[in-house]
Amino acid sequence: MSEAQTLDQDVIDESKPITFAPREWFFFKEEIKDQIAEGKGVDLLKALRAARFYAEIERRTESIKAGHYVEFTSEEWEKFVNEQAV
Repeated sequence: MSEAQTLDQDVIDESKPITFAPREWFFFKEEIKDQIAEGKGVDLLKALRAARFYAEIERRTESIKAGHYVEFTSEEWEKFVNEQAV
């Protein structure tokens, strides 16, 4: 049996099985349902990427709600932006 991979990878190896976190699985199923409803066929790689994307947004939103973020004053933000090389 080949080694499983998670959706956290940037490049999906199609030769290995993929494991899902519960929310990733939920979003994967929803994306497949949406694709079927559109009637244009199913793109599994698109569904995998969408599941990873939506689950990450949800994780970050929950993190922010839990107070895990950094606040900047206007002056600190301006200083940070001006120090960035463009």
